[in-house]
Amino acid sequence: MKNRKGFGQIIITAMFVYSAILCHFHASSMLENGNMFEAILFWFFCFTAILGSLRFKIANFIEENFFKKKKNK
Repeated sequence: MKNRKGFGQIIITAMFVYSAILCHFHASSMLENGNMFEAILFWFFCFTAILGSLRFKIANFIEENFFKKKKNK
């Protein structure tokens, strides 16, 4: 597994979190204005940004649970 703790990776992760927060607040304002479809769309963007910020944890989970099982067989 690669070392994934460079300064650039930390900045990118922080930007994913920041964009998720912005999408959430924009979706909330869209919902108050009555644009339900656009609010749901921005919450979907928020969710994908959160997944992007957790990309290394997701990769570790997949590597530990799926690839090690194949090696043991």
